[in-house]
Amino acid sequence: MKCFKLAVLLLLTVSVNGQIVEPFTLNSTGGNYVFRGTPTIPNFSLIWSVGESTMIETFSVNGGMYLLTQGVLQPFIPEDLQTVPIKGWNKDEVKYYPNPVSTQLQFDLYSRDTGRVVLRVLDLLGNVHGVREFQYNTLPVNQKIDFSKYASGPYYLMLSLYSNGQLKKHGVFKLLKLR
Repeated sequence: MKCFKLAVLLLLTVSVNGQIVEPFTLNSTGGNYVFRGTPTIPNFSLIWSVGESTMIETFSVNGGMYLLTQGVLQPFIPEDLQTVPIKGWNKDEVKYYPNPVSTQLQFDLYSRDTGRVVLRVLDLLGNVHGVREFQYNTLPVNQKIDFSKYASGPYYLMLSLYSNGQLKKHGVFKLLKLR
């Protein structure tokens, strides 16, 4: 029994380092392009490779509005996307009520930042149910959004602020539509 306890204790104190195998490919050429977005076209990045020996599959959702690509290119995130942080909205800048909403949602915006504001109403699948765009110049904005025609369920308000063609602020707010 002493031998068994000694063997268990020895196994618990010894760490074993195994070999780590990562997938690698050798590409003959490739690169990437980053688009910073506009009020009508969202940010995106394009990554390409020539001479890859593996298969890459692309799946589209919502009529091609969203693409998912799997393959060796997927884990790569261009450094350019990481260098420009996009601020979010703070709780004092955006107010929307009542939540849950049944017929009409009140939306209030007050910020010190200026630019073109794009407000989208989306469902869980990412379908856009409404878009409002307006120029914002630090004066309070109060808008009403009619939810009476929407089905019951969760929705999202996607709020983006663009200044000089660049996305400066972005946020997504969840709300619930009742009958």
